[in-house]
Amino acid sequence: MTPADRRPIVWAFSTSRLRHVFESVAPLMADVAEVRVFDKGFEEALQVARELRQAGEEVDAFVAAGTNGAYLRDHADVPVVVVTASTVDALQALVQARKLSKRIGVVNFRRTVAGLEGVHLIDDTVIEQRPYVTPEEGQAAVDDLSARGFKVIVGPGPICSVAERSGLRAVLLYGQDSLEEAIRQAAEVARIARVEGSRRTHLQAMFQHLEVGVVAVDTEERIQAINPALQRLLGVTAAEVQGRKLSAVAPELAMGPVLEGGPPEVEAVQRIGVAAAVVSRFPLHEHGVLRGAVLTCQPAAMVQRLERGLRSTHRPPRFVARYALSGLVGESPAMVRLRELAGRYARTDATVLITGESGTGKEMVAQGIHGASRRRDRPFVAVNCAAFPETLLEAELFGYEEGAFTGSRRGGRPGLFEAAHTGTLFLDEIGDVPVTLQTRLLRVLQERQVLRLGSNDPTPVDVRVIAATHRDLRQAIARGEFREDLYYRLDILPLHLPPLRERGEADVELIASDLLKRALLRHGAADAHRRALSMVLPRLRGHAWPGNVRELENVLERVAVLFADRDPRARVTEEELAAVMPEVADPTARAAAPTAPSAVAPPIDLRLARAAQERVLIERTVAECGGNQAEAARRLGIGRTTLYRKLGRVRA
Repeated sequence: MTPADRRPIVWAFSTSRLRHVFESVAPLMADVAEVRVFDKGFEEALQVARELRQAGEEVDAFVAAGTNGAYLRDHADVPVVVVTASTVDALQALVQARKLSKRIGVVNFRRTVAGLEGVHLIDDTVIEQRPYVTPEEGQAAVDDLSARGFKVIVGPGPICSVAERSGLRAVLLYGQDSLEEAIRQAAEVARIARVEGSRRTHLQAMFQHLEVGVVAVDTEERIQAINPALQRLLGVTAAEVQGRKLSAVAPELAMGPVLEGGPPEVEAVQRIGVAAAVVSRFPLHEHGVLRGAVLTCQPAAMVQRLERGLRSTHRPPRFVARYALSGLVGESPAMVRLRELAGRYARTDATVLITGESGTGKEMVAQGIHGASRRRDRPFVAVNCAAFPETLLEAELFGYEEGAFTGSRRGGRPGLFEAAHTGTLFLDEIGDVPVTLQTRLLRVLQERQVLRLGSNDPTPVDVRVIAATHRDLRQAIARGEFREDLYYRLDILPLHLPPLRERGEADVELIASDLLKRALLRHGAADAHRRALSMVLPRLRGHAWPGNVRELENVLERVAVLFADRDPRARVTEEELAAVMPEVADPTARAAAPTAPSAVAPPIDLRLARAAQERVLIERTVAECGGNQAEAARRLGIGRTTLYRKLGRVRA
């Protein structure tokens, strides 16, 4: 049996005739509580109780009557129930007193006995009640009743003793009914106290183990409880600060405004010593009365750790395709054919090779094919092969065993082929894979097995591969930069994405409308779409778009920012628009530019013309960025690897 399940232990204290009633009632209440009766009162009762408890005795509640009960309640550290006379016991006492005298005085502690008003046992019976608090008041009440001819006194044990010393007859007010009720109350109080104690112990244990610092203060800001987390933060112990004002221990944590009736302070950032912390202050009310306040304190490092954990937990799925083939905007014949062909490719598991210039949307098409395939609910894993050095790319693709190389993760790590198992692996910039690594890649495509670095046991994989490149792989084969057998293994289902300049003005306008709408929505300026589009479209016509859709997207993002930053009532001027679209020529200047008669125009090599235009744009952008190639790549809407390659051609 646990302490919470055992019978309550009640100690009853009385130095008067009430003790005998307690002794007679105790056996009758054995099923309610274990009752022990002491012939002690006041200081002596407390001393005996203290000694017994120090010796290991257990007690849950005290029971006593009159001034003795009041004294114990004010001084004992356990619950005390003061015996209250019941109406039944009072009437029984009056019946006994009437046998002794017609004039009966009732002297009770603190209050008169309820239910005796207007009681007449016999027509000539006189009953008068007197309350008392101190023994002196009880003596005075008995003396007054005696002087007025009352011959019998009904009251608690001490009053009965006073009456008998004064030559009067006395009848004990309390009977079996009153004492049984008092013991039941004590048992219930004990039960509630044990439940609350268990709950308090549980809460205290949690309080002690919280990583958040917590301190509770009373209405005078004196510390009542402080947990170890806050002790460590403040560099103090509970013994040092218990009972001291919090503002004296840590002035920055003062609770004045909250204790003065101010509102709670939630998640205020402030400094504690040299460290930053997030602090909250709350008032504590009990039955509508302010009883104190509680403060919680979280070090900034903890908040940052939690924030990182939340970001990690709620991070969007890593290997998920976000685009669909229906999202490929454009109605030009090339785009209609592209969507139809991609849809047919999606119905197979054969390898797809997507070619096209940078910025034409190769990964978007790859995701669309995956999303339309039977593997749509499985992983879509993408890797840019140009973004890794050879050794790192090998580990990323194929994985490694523990100890395969210096710095390898304990337990090893699966590669992206294994991560894409049952799904799709998108190998972007496949033309930049080093020749030495192409051999391993070819073997995986042929055998559908992956051999991790440092391992001799191949792992079977079920992966659909989609590769993409902006390079001419046939020329790379001729230069010995790409394996011919790998090319034929990849080029099973070829798919070429046309550059934006070859798709016609109608496609440019459709794409621009869609991209601008999305950008304005992100910046909270969706209402400006029609107005912005009408100003932008004339400037887009005739531009060669060397950066393709990515370049168009970057231009429109700047336009969206321009419109979002303006007051809706203020119009954007042509000059402001031109400032954020430096890549695009002024349509009026373009219209005014003289054109040579077609009859005498020399033949034009479109590829050379495009390369020349691209060279001018790259050199101008790099110069405008002060030589910052990363910023230039961002402005041009191309990757840094692509920029480095193009710069190499320019300088060659």
